[in-house]
Amino acid sequence: MNTKWIGKADISDGCNTYTEWFSVKFAQREYKVCLNFLKIIDFDQMTSVRQFLHEEENRYFETLQYKLRIKSFLLGRYSAKKAVSALTGQTNFKKIQIKNGVFNQPLVVCETGGNTQVSLSHCEDSAVAAAFHEMLILGVDIEKISRNTFSGVEAELTQHEKELADSVNCSYESFLLMIWTIKESLSKVLRTGLTIPLSILEIKNIEVHNGYFVSDFTNFFQYYSITFMAGEYIYSMTYPKKAEINLDMNRLKSGLYKMF
Repeated sequence: MNTKWIGKADISDGCNTYTEWFSVKFAQREYKVCLNFLKIIDFDQMTSVRQFLHEEENRYFETLQYKLRIKSFLLGRYSAKKAVSALTGQTNFKKIQIKNGVFNQPLVVCETGGNTQVSLSHCEDSAVAAAFHEMLILGVDIEKISRNTFSGVEAELTQHEKELADSVNCSYESFLLMIWTIKESLSKVLRTGLTIPLSILEIKNIEVHNGYFVSDFTNFFQYYSITFMAGEYIYSMTYPKKAEINLDMNRLKSGLYKMF
């Protein structure tokens, strides 16, 4: 991998952030993807992030009344802009607009990155975003390991997925959230969100690799998903099965632990 793509961590605007670059080969072409990870360390300071909002984003922001919605909006937008900026070189965040499509999927409007798309996810005080060329398809998701979500996830498992639990070397609680993030990331690739029965997104296999997991699907055999854990969080990224990903997982996880 090109050494100029080595991950970068920084502290700014009340947040710890980490950006990782990696390459994806597909159909004899190579594309760069930028992953941004963000964690709030000072919410009051982070509200200054609104100075980086596009004018249309700022108009929407001014209608928000509740702290949780304000936090999630700023988390998602800031992480997405960090990723898009790293990919396109556009350093003026006001010139990067993240709009919502008809299914609330994020869409990028950026003069210097007209072919750029983004996938984003946030959970409590953390977020992740992936920026990539529109020739690719990627979906990301993040969840915090919390007992409050276990029962709801377990109720949605198919019988086949329940049987997979014995083959995965992690706690049952982590397995449940792994299943959830994998399905969430696939739903973002499909641009349906969780508006379809989760059984349609059934996971067929989960293979254990060195520090991460690779999954495929019963009904969507054209995709793979990578899942890894860092700190209190589980991350999943779904991508085309025929794509070759050059991602240094050890370096990525090391950068995330420093961020936490």
